[in-house]
Amino acid sequence: MKPLILAFFLAGVASASTNQPAARVSTNEPTVINSDRMHTDYLSNIGTFEGNVVVIDPRLTLRSDKMIVFFGGTNNVVNGVTNQVRSVQRIISTGAVEIHQDQKKATCEQADYTAADDKAILTGNPKVETSDGVVTGKKITIWHGKEQMDVESDVTETNRPRLIIYPEDQRKKAE
Repeated sequence: MKPLILAFFLAGVASASTNQPAARVSTNEPTVINSDRMHTDYLSNIGTFEGNVVVIDPRLTLRSDKMIVFFGGTNNVVNGVTNQVRSVQRIISTGAVEIHQDQKKATCEQADYTAADDKAILTGNPKVETSDGVVTGKKITIWHGKEQMDVESDVTETNRPRLIIYPEDQRKKAE
């Protein structure tokens, strides 16, 4: 089945990435989501993408098995005509999630992004890799606008937070 293509002119989709700079990059480029199947429920403001989901955004690339996008809507009246303007409120990506931004890479089984607080929660063996090192734990929470990250472990301590910092001479070179 040919992938379905949906172009969004939504800045919020890009924030599902890792360690985005505090000042958002302004762009007029669309975000394109490719998948094997797409279902849109306009009454509930939900879009579901399944099978080989690939998000291409000017700021990041995301891959997963499934993605659910929750929209919020407001009515916009222009010249007596009412149009509903939708914006991304929440994005849940599941199954072999992989996010690439600049020289950073994050992997996990589920990524849950909420636009209201500009926060992404990575669970299911989350791992964030940069040229400087690697962070792992049970749950990694990233606040994009604050340049802040929390890493949590589970009760049994079998998946404790871990940071590996590469020595200067072993750091991956940015290409």
